[in-house]
Amino acid sequence: MATYKNISSIQSKPNWRATVSLGYTSGKKNVERKQGFKTKKEAEVWVTDILSKKNKGFIAPTESNALFKDYINKWFNEYKSKHISINTRTNYRSRIDTHIVPKLGEYRLNKITNAIIQDFYNSLIGEGLKPSSVKKIMETVNGVLKYAQKSKLIYNLPTDIEKQPMNKPKVEFWTKEEIDFYLDRIYGSYLYTPILIEIFTGLRVGELCGLRWCDIDFDTNNLTVNNQVIYDRELKVLVFSEILKTDTSYRKISLPKMLTDYLKSIKGDSLDTDFIVLNLQGTMYNPRNLSMNFTKSIHKYRKSIDDLKGENKKIPEDYMRLKQITFHALRHTHATLLIFNGENIKVISERLGHKNISTTLDTYTHVMEDMKNNTADLLDSIFRYVPSTT
Repeated sequence: MATYKNISSIQSKPNWRATVSLGYTSGKKNVERKQGFKTKKEAEVWVTDILSKKNKGFIAPTESNALFKDYINKWFNEYKSKHISINTRTNYRSRIDTHIVPKLGEYRLNKITNAIIQDFYNSLIGEGLKPSSVKKIMETVNGVLKYAQKSKLIYNLPTDIEKQPMNKPKVEFWTKEEIDFYLDRIYGSYLYTPILIEIFTGLRVGELCGLRWCDIDFDTNNLTVNNQVIYDRELKVLVFSEILKTDTSYRKISLPKMLTDYLKSIKGDSLDTDFIVLNLQGTMYNPRNLSMNFTKSIHKYRKSIDDLKGENKKIPEDYMRLKQITFHALRHTHATLLIFNGENIKVISERLGHKNISTTLDTYTHVMEDMKNNTADLLDSIFRYVPSTT
């Protein structure tokens, strides 16, 4: 039931107030009021909208009226933090405490509008934050508001705003020739095993460090990804974790015979629960240290032949100047090798453990753009002979 009243003291300047009853919750009467309507008709339209939302289950006055800072902390503590890894939790906590709560925390959940979110986004850009950082902050805000919408606490999602285009950097990767050259140079070193596995699997570095012998099925030549090693930045300790980046990170990866033959040759008396990738001390490898050691190992191949000649150094006949890439770029190298050799993009996406195929397509857009030039050659190889029409 709704009531309407013109509460203006000036006849020529109406100010209609609408009051609508929404029933009872836990024995307490729920009432919505709003004033400032110029006409009774406008007030009636508002009441109709409120009742329509109630009938669809979108009215929960108590929780939907909570301060955003309280709701986002509840969302994080009771829901989000239970599905993410240690360092991801730390990153979320930092974004919430540093950027989101100070700017949005005092708004009521059900009063946050597109204009408010637009101002928030503009303020982040104005502070000169990196585009990637702004993207992560906005993803967090969008995540909590989507959760509120699914919980029927808000009706509309207010995150459809204008954003600046973000230039995505091209992925770095090595060619087959660069891979062969580097593997030849590190053969027999402690880096050879992790780099070989990485090139053939495209694992995330934490997943690689968490790999155990029980994760390899030599009968089916499959690798199961169930764990990762994380350096807990708060406690300053290495953690062997069962929580991966996303649900799709738990996956099976088929292994080439070349890799399984190599792994069989080095297994020896290792227990099934032993780690495959070990540091120089023979213990669990810190992912950050592995990344740094890889980067250092290729520095010696960064010089051009002309530079070496200038230093009067003897140059091997097969010397190659390597691109300086990160360890993560080896994951890109694995993916691009498959793409260039015609593997189905959905298969690659599942192999990498991406959340969805659009992530893979977005990441390797530039690579697939470069492949367009190969289309004509591909058609020539398929249709070797076309009869003349004359």
